[in-house]
Amino acid sequence: MITGPPRSGKTTIIKKIIDYFCKVGGFSLGGFLTPEIRLNNKRMGFDIEDISSSKIIPFARVCTNNSKIKLGKYTIFIKNLDDYLLSLNVPNNNNHYIYIIDEIGKMELFSKVFEEFVNDLFSSNCNIIATIGQKLKHPIKDIIINLSNIYQFILSHENQQDIFNKIISIFH
Repeated sequence: MITGPPRSGKTTIIKKIIDYFCKVGGFSLGGFLTPEIRLNNKRMGFDIEDISSSKIIPFARVCTNNSKIKLGKYTIFIKNLDDYLLSLNVPNNNNHYIYIIDEIGKMELFSKVFEEFVNDLFSSNCNIIATIGQKLKHPIKDIIINLSNIYQFILSHENQQDIFNKIISIFH
């Protein structure tokens, strides 16, 4: 589990980990990223990007409609996330597979399907690398952080390389 304040580099380190394992081999990767969508240097929303297929699914956008599911200025497309998650098969008991989630956060947790998916994933024997909001207040965070086989890393700009090296060493 990688946590840290906003803009501490959580997504950046996840991408670096993905690049590393793609180059070195030995592990299959799955899971998803939630990259920012930017227009003229302004954040306009987020997508879901499947790591295996590179498929992009809209997840949240700055909207002015009357959607019931909003967080701040973002309308969240929960159905898109739910449909994506329901289409996944997560390998269990595979030591050469790493499942990546970027991120377990407020937006994602509007989805009960996501919450169940994360609970199931962390109850499995799958290798997982995930980011989670440092200030997130949700029971699932307490459950995950208190699992006996969880390493938690608190990321900052100053310790990114050290944390990267520690995470890589866990798998070697």
